Amino acid sequence: MSLLVSLFVLCGVLLTACGGGSTTGTTSGGSSSTPAGKTVTLVTDIGGINDQSFNQSAYTGYQKAMSQYNFKRSVIETQSESDYVSNLTRAAQSSDMVVGVGFLMASAMDQVARAYPTKYFALVDSCPTDPKDTNKCDNLSNVAPLSYKEQQAGCLAGVVAGKMESLGKARVSKLQGNNTISAVGGMEIPAVVHYIAGYQYCARQVDPSVSVKINYSNNFQDTAKCQDIANNQITQSKSDFVFQVAGGCGVGALQAAQAKGVYSIGVDSDQAHVNSSVVTSAVKRVDTSVYDIIKALQGGKFTAKPPVFDLSNDGVGLGSFSSAVPAEVQPVVNEYVKKIKDGSLNIPETVQ
Repeated sequence: MSLLVSLFVLCGVLLTACGGGSTTGTTSGGSSSTPAGKTVTLVTDIGGINDQSFNQSAYTGYQKAMSQYNFKRSVIETQSESDYVSNLTRAAQSSDMVVGVGFLMASAMDQVARAYPTKYFALVDSCPTDPKDTNKCDNLSNVAPLSYKEQQAGCLAGVVAGKMESLGKARVSKLQGNNTISAVGGMEIPAVVHYIAGYQYCARQVDPSVSVKINYSNNFQDTAKCQDIANNQITQSKSDFVFQVAGGCGVGALQAAQAKGVYSIGVDSDQAHVNSSVVTSAVKRVDTSVYDIIKALQGGKFTAKPPVFDLSNDGVGLGSFSSAVPAEVQPVVNEYVKKIKDGSLNIPETVQ
């Protein structure tokens, strides 16, 4: 570790980038009573701040916090999974807080946070884990795991698709008649599986006869691959709704739905802007959670045990409805929101 640290120090002296990832210039944020000089660095996952999904949502929350509090800012956009440790280390060396984006950083975050116990860290979508046992969270006092109940948002997306299927072609014009919906997942990691599990379960609750086709791209960047998967779901399985749960890759699934004249559902942020096939989105307020943890640092209230983000605190939900969604859908969504909030509906976290 001492050799690694020395290399990073040398990089700083030479003013060159060490490790993968591009870095924005460091500038001060807005004005407040916060002591000047503190730096908060955002380390994105692969896909970067313009992925129209997960990383971009984190960046939105980060930018909001930076505009309000007198912190210096720095953003490192990861280019390869092999750069997680080096990027987080570089950030920790020059920052008071490091916000890492994504489940895949869990082991790297564990390693770096242990090496820098006086620095604060936050990890979106996961907790720090020991590389030898990635199924077990390490409860580190300087790391705030930001977690979400994606299955709740996925459930509401499934309610929309299931209800529209049950209404039939007389009310929903683009149905192909095979009573099938689908999901294109990225990597088969917990957050992705939670979304799809909720989608599948609640679609079947609303329409027990609906068929749910599920495929994974095993990445979050290759739009062409997700487009191909969605094309197959639409043409071979006659899917009427494609739920993308694959980040930037999944934008290709939304494009396929548009090209084939069927419906789609976005993920993480409201993706209605992508194209007119998007009837709604399963939203996870990554922006809010990132903003909140930076706000906590500003107020001297950083905690390694932040609340789980779910429907009860508006941490997950649905995006806007397009004009293609019939009026009959909203009351059913409201019914399921009530069931989730009062605990009468238990949504599985795994695909059945």
